[in-house]
Amino acid sequence: MNGCSSTKPKTGIADGLRAPREHRHGEKKSRARVLLKNSGALGLSTVVGKLFYFLLFILIGRYLGPADLGKFTFALSFVAMFAVINDLGLNILAVRDVAGQKDLAGKYLGNIAALKVVLGLLALAFAMLVVNLMRYPPDSIRIVLLIGSAALLTAVSNGMRWIFQAYQRLEYESIVSVVQNLLYFAFGLLAIHLGFGVYGVGYSQIAVGILVVLFTWILLKKRFLKVKFEIDLDFWKKILKKSVPFALMLVFTGLYLNADTVLLSKFKGDQAVGLYNAANRLVLAGKMIPGVIIPALFPVMAEISRASQSEFNNFLEKSSILMFSLALPVAVAITILAEKTIGLLYGAGFAGSVLCLQILVWGMFFMYISIVLGFGLIAKGKQKTNTVITGIGLGISLILNLLLIPGFGNIGTSIAILTTELSVLMMVVLFAKRYFNLRLLNVAPHVLKVILATSVMTIGIFLMKDLHLFLIVGVGGLIYVGSLLSLRGLYGYDFYRLRELILAR
Repeated sequence: MNGCSSTKPKTGIADGLRAPREHRHGEKKSRARVLLKNSGALGLSTVVGKLFYFLLFILIGRYLGPADLGKFTFALSFVAMFAVINDLGLNILAVRDVAGQKDLAGKYLGNIAALKVVLGLLALAFAMLVVNLMRYPPDSIRIVLLIGSAALLTAVSNGMRWIFQAYQRLEYESIVSVVQNLLYFAFGLLAIHLGFGVYGVGYSQIAVGILVVLFTWILLKKRFLKVKFEIDLDFWKKILKKSVPFALMLVFTGLYLNADTVLLSKFKGDQAVGLYNAANRLVLAGKMIPGVIIPALFPVMAEISRASQSEFNNFLEKSSILMFSLALPVAVAITILAEKTIGLLYGAGFAGSVLCLQILVWGMFFMYISIVLGFGLIAKGKQKTNTVITGIGLGISLILNLLLIPGFGNIGTSIAILTTELSVLMMVVLFAKRYFNLRLLNVAPHVLKVILATSVMTIGIFLMKDLHLFLIVGVGGLIYVGSLLSLRGLYGYDFYRLRELILAR
């Protein structure tokens, strides 16, 4: 139980994927291929979809200014805090139950689709009640109503879309997701071009919500099964009771991701929110990378968790090194290029976002590492520990935001997020050492190689500082990858074997 044994041959991520399966038949390889294919499809749609939505933020910032961007992002965050009401973990529960018993699909689909309408209306009602009780100005209340109405429609479509995951056909979810975000961008662009302002963007989101509900309905009818709304109150009570643990996790996550923007809006107004979220949305875009990689790693991590502890620790260490090798160069490059990035994307009016970006990107750096160890805890059946860590992180975030926002505004919020992410990382490292006897010294040589490669990249960036941003990023990325490969910093990651696994027949 001492981490990676010194006598055991080193294995890469793909070796870890293969090791527990080598004695199994093609059926298991096929299952692994399906898991990775679905993760890849969902990851690709996440990247493409969020890219379009991110472009919408840039358009709002460039053409409507920080204050309107602040209104829009405030409404998104405020509504998202109540989104747990229209979710309650029902999708996760439905996927878990229906994946094993397909004959339950009709019952779950009909009832959850109907229940999501009721819950969506409740979430909208609560959001409107609270925003009025908090005495926000009429323009803020209006945009919350528009975004909340769009969220209601999204809740209804999500009440049907979980079936794609239950049937392991995530390519359909990918299609719907990309279409939805493409329409958000196209309709939002049209609203801005026609001079309808931020409220026009809000109305466009409602229009997209209606179209996505119809598209999902038709897709299910043609490819899966017809949606028949059903109201079975006993069944509703049963599934709501079963979904409580999932709902609690979503409450923590929703508050953690959105409370900062809401508190900043209350204390400092739309301008500060716009400046903060211009930087924060860039960082959230960077956080998509774990969203693509972790779904592919987690099924393997869960599989290896049933093998020896040393094999599990070896896989966890290598996964952490992989995330570190992605996070460090991104954090360093953005820190150096923050001013050029903000100026190019948003314009001179967002100069106040530069320091926010330089602070937040290091919070992202800590998150890249903590998310791997957090999923390691879940893979080992320590999900309650992970939930406790998330809850403590939420508490730290709320306290620091309340203390720092009044005096430091959007900079205070950025510092609160950075401190919270560092605290979460320290907690997951502590528990990983406690439960897995994970040894940090095992990864030290690999960490040093990543630092050296990043240092070479940093020198290159400074030498190119007067060139166009995209050219600096492209050449800097090539310098980093070349340096890392020359140092054998990715040694042990057999990407060719990983490809063979994905393509296994």
